Amino acid sequence: MDDLNLIRDLGRELDREPPATLVRQRSRLAQAPPRRRRPVPLVIAAAALATAALVLVPALLRQNGAARTTDRPGTAKAVNLLLVGADGVRGAPRADSIVLVHLPADRRRVTVVSLPRDLRAPAACPGVPADGRLSGTIPGRAVSCVTRNVEALTNVRVDHVAILGYAALVEMVDAVGGVEVVLPRAVDDPASGLKLSAGRHLVRGGQALAYARARHGLGDGSDLDRVRRQQALMAALARAARAKVANPVTLARLLNAASSGMVADHALTPAVLRDLARSLERTDPAKARYRVAPVVPDPRDPTRLLLDEKRAPALFRTLK
Repeated sequence: MDDLNLIRDLGRELDREPPATLVRQRSRLAQAPPRRRRPVPLVIAAAALATAALVLVPALLRQNGAARTTDRPGTAKAVNLLLVGADGVRGAPRADSIVLVHLPADRRRVTVVSLPRDLRAPAACPGVPADGRLSGTIPGRAVSCVTRNVEALTNVRVDHVAILGYAALVEMVDAVGGVEVVLPRAVDDPASGLKLSAGRHLVRGGQALAYARARHGLGDGSDLDRVRRQQALMAALARAARAKVANPVTLARLLNAASSGMVADHALTPAVLRDLARSLERTDPAKARYRVAPVVPDPRDPTRLLLDEKRAPALFRTLK
C-alpha cells in the first residue's frame, strides 16, 4: 500500500472507528516507510491551498507522538512551495490562483505571496493556447511550464509544486464546518453563483469557492481584488482547521479531501514530507504574512499585468 492510499484508509477508518483506535492508526501512518516515487499530496494536505501545510501535518505528527524538533538547533533550509489552485487536476486544468509559500530556514514566520493570474507569462507552453497569462500555463498534469514561468518572473527558485483542484477546496471547507466571510454589501453574481446579503456569513464549501472566484458584484471586479479575497479565505480556512484539527473525524475528512484532489511533484517523497512537516512544528500559522505581488498595467494590453520592476524585486528577495 502506498502512502496516498494509507492516508485515504486512515480517513475512512477514523470516520467509523472509536477514538480508542486512533493511536494505532496514527502510529501506522507515522511509521510507514518510504515507497516508490510518485505524486504525493501529503504536504498540502496540511496546507489547504497555502495554509494546510502550517496546520494539519504538524498537528498530526504531534498527536502521533513524533519526535519534536522545536528545541533542536536549526538545520532546515529555506523552502519555496508553488501552489496552484485550478479547476481540476486531470485533463488540461487552468490555473485560477497561483501562490508562492516561503518557509524560512528557521520556520518562524511563513510568507504567502499571491501572483495575479492576469500576469503576463514570460513564455508560452507547448500544447497550450497562448493567451499570454499565467492562468493558461498548465499543460495537462505537467507543472514544469508554470514552474519555469514563475521562476522567470520572480527570480525565485521553486523547490516543490502542487496543483489543488477546487473540488478539494470545497470539501476542505465543508470538513471544518464552513468558514467566515464578511461582505461590505449584498452580492448576486450569476457567473460565480454567489448570492449573499451584506454582513458576516458562515459559508460552506460551494459558497466559499464562489466567494473566492467571483469577479462581479464584489470590490472593483479586478483580478487583484479577487486575489485579496482568496487570501482572506486561506486565512479563514487555516483558523478553522487549526481550531478543529484535534477532532479525529474532522482530521480524517480534511486528509481525504486533500488526497483526492491534489497532484504534487515527484520530489515530494514521503521522507521529504515527514521532514518538512516536523520542521513546521515551530511555525505559528497566525503569524503568516500574506502579500500580493506588486503589479502595473501592461501598456500593450490593458487586460494583462506586469510585475512592478521598482517594488517587486524587494519582495521576492525575501523569499530566498
